[in-house]
Amino acid sequence: MSTLPTARDTVFAPVQVEGAVEKIVRRLGEAIGTGLLSPGERLPSELELADRLNVAPMTLRQALAILRDAGYVETRRGRGAGTFVAATIATPLGSTGWVPTEPELRDLVDWRRTIGAESAALAATRADDQKRTRIVAAAQVADSAASGAYGGYRVADAAFHITVAEASGSARLVVAETAIQSEFNAIFGSLPGTDSTMALRISTLGHDPIVTAILAADPVRARQAMEHHVESTYDWIVGLHLGRL
Repeated sequence: MSTLPTARDTVFAPVQVEGAVEKIVRRLGEAIGTGLLSPGERLPSELELADRLNVAPMTLRQALAILRDAGYVETRRGRGAGTFVAATIATPLGSTGWVPTEPELRDLVDWRRTIGAESAALAATRADDQKRTRIVAAAQVADSAASGAYGGYRVADAAFHITVAEASGSARLVVAETAIQSEFNAIFGSLPGTDSTMALRISTLGHDPIVTAILAADPVRARQAMEHHVESTYDWIVGLHLGRL
């Protein structure tokens, strides 16, 4: 008779390849927040953990770097080296801003996915050369901003999404996207680890498939790319909030 997996077993079960970094951050962040992984607990070695999660070691290191920047894990060198759950966890989301409940956050993400995906799909079919050029430029600005201060990146990231909405040709979508970005600013501003260069770099990579699909005039791929990008953002929020929504 096979043994049913425990809750701890699921923490280290294989993750989906698509969006793996975000999913690892979410899974480990939730496990730490709910006490499945205890303060000071040593995680499996990077090679073992990468193998158990079925991801490349580099993918795992990127996720651990984000959690380390957020103060959730720490890496020790020398004798007793390894990665450990931090003894004192970073202040959770909402200490200085709006605290969404889980249903509120899920509803907001659903709204953002709906508006963003429709904007991207319409941009793929309606954008002229000038609007495509603006989208490419906005993506490049966000990419460059990912190596700087978080505040500058957040402005550039919001501008990218609003530029995509503008390219849809729908004034209502532009208004909706602008409102969405404003609400997410209230959340991101209080999220531990938002100044992580690794987190920003991974996040901005989600723009590339969106831009590529729009330039190829492929509304199906544009919609899918935006949906994936938005859901990955949801994983960031849940993971870096320690699963305490």
